[in-house]
Amino acid sequence: MNAKVKELTLEELKAFIDEAVDMRLEERFGDPDVGLEVKPEVIEKIRTSRRGRVTIPAEEVAKRLGLEW
Repeated sequence: MNAKVKELTLEELKAFIDEAVDMRLEERFGDPDVGLEVKPEVIEKIRTSRRGRVTIPAEEVAKRLGLEW
């Protein structure tokens, strides 16, 4: 981040703090779900819920937002 704190909006500052806290917690405690398996019935529920939905590839979203992917 190249912006100075005084240049951030309140929402940007909150987002920055949230991200920093999330990163620190991940560093300290790791992902509690690592190594766990997803039950086949859960996978099927996810697939069923996604049927018929229009999705946008991440590359397209990045392009629309002017981000480098």
